[in-house]
Amino acid sequence: MSSHRQQALLDIPLESAWQLVATPTLYPTWWPRIIEVDGQRFEEGDEFVQVVKDPTGSTSSSFLIERRDELRELRMSCNMTGTFAHWTLTAAQDGTFVELEMGMQPRSLRYRLMDAAIGRTYFRKWSQESLNALGAAARGRVG
Repeated sequence: MSSHRQQALLDIPLESAWQLVATPTLYPTWWPRIIEVDGQRFEEGDEFVQVVKDPTGSTSSSFLIERRDELRELRMSCNMTGTFAHWTLTAAQDGTFVELEMGMQPRSLRYRLMDAAIGRTYFRKWSQESLNALGAAARGRVG
């Protein structure tokens, strides 16, 4: 299993960051590699379908919202690949401290091999891109 944890202090209000992180239908507008999201509800225990551009092309899979604590935490995982994202947000004066852990708990040999070959690099890069995009998107919505 590989994972990467990264933090950022974003110069955006907590509410703006949370709106983007906690609303999967907005992911294609800001979250790198996410192409499409389909779902009705996005509460803890709900599932939604997400299409992600990955090293093999694009993959459509079901994501489960494992934890959701309003304005604080969101953890989701892919039922097919084992890919997960765990967002933790904290108000920090006029900004938001964000910790993002992304990784994979592979659910098949195919994904174990992919994770072993490129997992650490892939999730490190995607985490950095995701935090940068979150800040830019929230600034655009606020400004």
